[in-house]
Amino acid sequence: MPQSLILIGNGITAEIISGYIQYDSRYTIAGAAVDDVYVDKGTLKGVACTSFSQVVKDFPPGQHKALMAIGYADLNRTRETLFNKIKELGYEVLTYIHPDARIYSHEPIGEGSIVLAGSVIEPHAKVGKNSMIWCNITIAHHSTVGDHCWIASGTVISGQAKVGNNSFVGVNATIVNKVEIGEYNIVGASALISKCTKPRSVYLARSGEPFRYSSEDYIKHFGV
Repeated sequence: MPQSLILIGNGITAEIISGYIQYDSRYTIAGAAVDDVYVDKGTLKGVACTSFSQVVKDFPPGQHKALMAIGYADLNRTRETLFNKIKELGYEVLTYIHPDARIYSHEPIGEGSIVLAGSVIEPHAKVGKNSMIWCNITIAHHSTVGDHCWIASGTVISGQAKVGNNSFVGVNATIVNKVEIGEYNIVGASALISKCTKPRSVYLARSGEPFRYSSEDYIKHFGV
């Protein structure tokens, strides 16, 4: 019988997560829970939404598990706050591993973390609690992702690297071997991080800049 879940969140992240769950026969979504002021403000359709003040009554913890479906606002502090809140209400928070993810580490994935399709977690790698590992990510051998992190699609975290708690790593970023990312860091899309970073730092790749040739001139000169 499928495990009944309560989504924590009713916005775009919850829409995406519910889309995955619809194709996963292990689980079914019973409803969603948010802070009282957001009950009628979300974008999640077709799922009953209740407030944290009513969720235990509407969806008892003994019958449902919670699934974190919150984005990375305020450097994942919102995720952290709601994770702690739902735990205090007595819910077990599901560690969700998509069937198309590949886990080769014997280290347990932390409570409440999500690992989506196409991601690979290599031997001896660690993922903390309540972290989002989006699609097509490599978390290489002996590396560590801390608690309450968000790792976006295409990221490579190389061997023995570490990502500190509450950090955000953007799409297609690369963290080089043995590099340590400080807590509360923002690593932008496509950034290459080859040196250790300090806490509460921001590292952005240079944005795409217009080339001096038009595309038509470019292909004439460079044969692309």
